[in-house]
Formats: sequence, structure tokens, C-alpha cells
Amino acid sequence: SALFYFFPGPAGAFSREGNIGQVIDRALLGYNYPGYYVTINFISSTVTTLFGAWTGTLLRSPRPRAEKLKILAATTVAAFASGMALAQVIPNVKRLWTASFTLYSAGWVLLMMLGFILVIDVWGKRRWAFPLLVVGMNSVFIYSAGFLIKGSINRWVSAFSGDFKFIGTLAPVAQSCAVMLVLWCFCYWLYKHKIFIKV
Repeated sequence: SALFYFFPGPAGAFSREGNIGQVIDRALLGYNYPGYYVTINFISSTVTTLFGAWTGTLLRSPRPRAEKLKILAATTVAAFASGMALAQVIPNVKRLWTASFTLYSAGWVLLMMLGFILVIDVWGKRRWAFPLLVVGMNSVFIYSAGFLIKGSINRWVSAFSGDFKFIGTLAPVAQSCAVMLVLWCFCYWLYKHKIFIKV
């Protein structure tokens, strides 16, 4: 985000076109990515990955559960607060993966993690989470499939569903849910056969 802020580019620091990230991509690669993404996003998105690694390290540590929950809760509040405070200077822009977006989105993920731990581990309500378990056990597959085969699955589902146009404005939601269900079925097949793709 410092690069965007201190070297704003010809169209402004956080503009959709002409920010420093796009200037660098055009100079080094000769083109810009579709959707206004830029290569230097990898710097701040690495912090998002580190948040996940740090959280996993905490949860796997021998600390008492109560202490882990307190640390997660405090970190959640800190991520939200710092993200919102920083957004007053550096806007919350996902496509540029700004520092404010990194912190604010981490707050939401940590909040969900905290909720899952409370419901599943503390309160013992596990059965409802089975669909999430199936996906989580093959998170690398489902993430990759979203890029590699989701388009093909969408076209295949469309051949049978007609894009659910008969239900009106909710058609895109129904279509997306149908595609997601097919992807989940792939994950379920892998789960049943104890095939877990890891890096």
C-alpha cells in the first residue's frame, strides 16, 4: 500500500486504471490483468496467508483453549479496528489488496474462526458442519477447481437448468448454488475415498 500511496501513478493512488501497480505491470509484463488486479498484490496478500499460518500455529499449540479464544478475540478486534482506522487513509480495495483490506478481511475470517470454535469445539455442535468438513479436507482441490473447471461445470449445469431463468431475479443465485453443489459432490467423492490433496 505504501507504493500506491507514495507513487500514485498518473490516474491517482488507488484508481482503477493507471495506479502504480498497473504502471509496473505494463512496464514489466507489457499488459494489465483483467479485473484491475496487479502483480504487486502478492506483497500484501502474503500477510493474509501469514494470518492463516499464525492462527493455525496458535490453534495447534498446547495453550489452554480459553487462552486461545482470548487471543483470537483480541486479534479479531485489533484487525477490525486497525483495518477501519487505516481505511481513513488507505481505502479498502480488494482488487489492489490494500493494507486496510488485508486487516479488515482478516478480522472477518478470525471472527468466523472464533465462531466455529465456540459452536463446534466448545458447545459440541458438530453434525451441521459436515458439509464444511468435506470441503475443508480438500481445500486445495476446491480452490483450484474454482479456477480450472468451474466454467465447464457452469456450462454443463446450464445445459440442464437453462440458467434457472424461470425463477426470475434469483436465477444467478440458483445457478451458482448448483455449480457449488457439483463441486461439493466432487469433494465428497474424494472424502469418501480418503483422497486428500495437500501441498
